[in-house]
Amino acid sequence: MKLLESFVPCADEVWRLHNLREPDCLHFQKWCDEGGTLNGDGRTATRQGTYCCTPSGQFLGSANHRDPRRIAAMLKEALRKWKEIKKEDRLLKEDPVKTWEQIDRSEKKYPADGMVLRVNSRDMPRTGLDPNDWRTHAWNFDYAWFKKDEVARMLPKTLGKKTEWRLPDDLVRRLVRIHLVDNVRGQTGGYRPEAVEDAEINCEVTRIKKNIVTIKLTGKVKQQQDGRGVEGTMLGEALYNTKDEKFDKFEIVVLGTRWGATQYNRREDDRERSPIGYVLHLASDHPTEKIAPAEFGSYGWR
Repeated sequence: MKLLESFVPCADEVWRLHNLREPDCLHFQKWCDEGGTLNGDGRTATRQGTYCCTPSGQFLGSANHRDPRRIAAMLKEALRKWKEIKKEDRLLKEDPVKTWEQIDRSEKKYPADGMVLRVNSRDMPRTGLDPNDWRTHAWNFDYAWFKKDEVARMLPKTLGKKTEWRLPDDLVRRLVRIHLVDNVRGQTGGYRPEAVEDAEINCEVTRIKKNIVTIKLTGKVKQQQDGRGVEGTMLGEALYNTKDEKFDKFEIVVLGTRWGATQYNRREDDRERSPIGYVLHLASDHPTEKIAPAEFGSYGWR
C-alpha cells in the first residue's frame, strides 16, 4: 500500500484511447507501445494493461498481468525512473484543462438530475469448481443510466395504496439487454433488441408514509442470441420521495441462469447452463461511480 502512495491511479477504456484522435487519446498513443507488452499482432493487438507514465507523457513501465507481485515490481521500477527525471520534465507545459472542450467523453452525458444504478454481477455457488480458482469468486459491475424524463415515466400519474403498473417497456428492455449480461469473468457485449424474449418489471405500492412511497418490484427476463443467453426472475423494492421527486432507494435482485460464451468473457470452457445473480441499486454521487455504461453507445442518446 505504501508503494501506491507514489502514484495517481486512473482507468479508461483502452479501445477508445487507442483508436480516437482526441487530445487524451493522442496523449496515450504517444507512449503506449513503448513497453512492448502488447497482446496479439497488427490491428488486433490490444493495449490493455497497466501503464505508468509522467503527466508529460514519458513512459515509465507497463505490464498486462493479474499477478500483483509482477505489478508491484513494475511500479517499483517506474518509481525509480520517475526519480531520475527533472521536475520540469515531469509535467505538461500547458494546463490540460484547456483541451477539455475538445474531448467528447461519454461521462459528459452523466444524468445528474436522473437516476444511476450500479449493476453488480456474479456467479452463484455451484459444485464442480476448484474453490481456489479465481473464477469461483469472480464478479463485475456496470452502471445503468436514466435521464430525468425517463425516471418521470417510471411513475403513474397518481400513487395510491395498492396502485399497480409496469415500468415502461423500452426502459426495461434497454436495462435487460445491455446490463443483464454475462460479464462476470470479463467483457461482453449486450444483446440485440430482437434477442429479448421476455422483459418486465411490475410495481405495486405497499405503503405510503408521509412523503415516502414504498414500491414492491417483481419481474422476469429471458434473452438469447448466438448460442448464449440469460433468464431469471426479479425481486426488489423502491422508495420514492414525492417531496424531492426522486428515488431514495431502488434495489432489485435478479437470480437466474446463464449459458454460452462470447470472445472475451472467459466462458470458453464453461458454456453449459449455470446459476448467475445480479444486484441493482442506486449508485453513490462519488466521482468513481460516474462511469459511463460499458455499452453506452447502444443507448442511442445524443
